[in-house]
Amino acid sequence: MFQRPKRPGLSIDMAPLLDVVFLLLIFFMLTSSFVPPSVPLNLPQAASGEVMDSARVLVSLDREGRVFVAETEVGDGDFEQVLRRELESNATDTVHFRGDQSVDYGLFLQWIGRARAAGARQLHLVHDPAR
Repeated sequence: MFQRPKRPGLSIDMAPLLDVVFLLLIFFMLTSSFVPPSVPLNLPQAASGEVMDSARVLVSLDREGRVFVAETEVGDGDFEQVLRRELESNATDTVHFRGDQSVDYGLFLQWIGRARAAGARQLHLVHDPAR
């Protein structure tokens, strides 16, 4: 009798796919270990050669808890409005925070939260160079 030829089975070669997945796994494992910590613990002194641009929004907190936006003292109720205006006039969403060494950490974080509510998306901590 007459027999039909068998059709070759359709299959996908998995070796190249596994190689790509393995390489991606290695890549993401290596790059995720190089992410710097978001808040360094040895403030306010650090050895860094970062130069900040002149067009920046600067928020300062002194040891009495007073807040200054661009070297102008701001009241507690006006902070978000003044900071929002300053961010719009400089066309930026970056705020540089300067804090006295004796400022309470919880108070500092409250002002950072209020700055985020005012529209700040990037926050930088300004420090003195290490001696």
